Amino acid sequence: WVKTPRKIMGDKNRNIQFSKFINKQFPKIKTILVIADGNGELAYILAKQNLQVRVIEAKPRWKTKHTNITYQKAWFDENTEIIEDLIVGMHPDEATAEIMLAAKKQNKPFAVVPCCVVGKYANKKLNYEQWTQKLQAIFKCQSWQLNIYGKNVVLFQKIN
Repeated sequence: WVKTPRKIMGDKNRNIQFSKFINKQFPKIKTILVIADGNGELAYILAKQNLQVRVIEAKPRWKTKHTNITYQKAWFDENTEIIEDLIVGMHPDEATAEIMLAAKKQNKPFAVVPCCVVGKYANKKLNYEQWTQKLQAIFKCQSWQLNIYGKNVVLFQKIN
């Protein structure tokens, strides 16, 4: 876990590093569902790699367009249907556990980088390390550390 200097909100390379992780861990995927992608940066990076991307965002600030991206303004929860090969979230706030729950219910692989301790299973008394450990224990998934500043632990699960 790399500490973030106080003045930096998030590493500007986080989406690039996360997309590299996705490519390495899930090389056969063709479609991907991205949750809570704010301005659409992660989706754009993945779409440029010839992946078909659907983004679900409750408060969209999409700046980029690409023929491989479909945007959907909506609130994601564990009952949202996943038709894609993989579901991901980079700092998806309260959607973190929801992504993992939906993936588990629908037998889909996932990769998520938790940020704040909010949402289902959250406890304000937990710190970031305890939060990621709790999620990893509940969902029996793997973890990986991205080479970025700030919240950098990827929780992920592959499906055979």
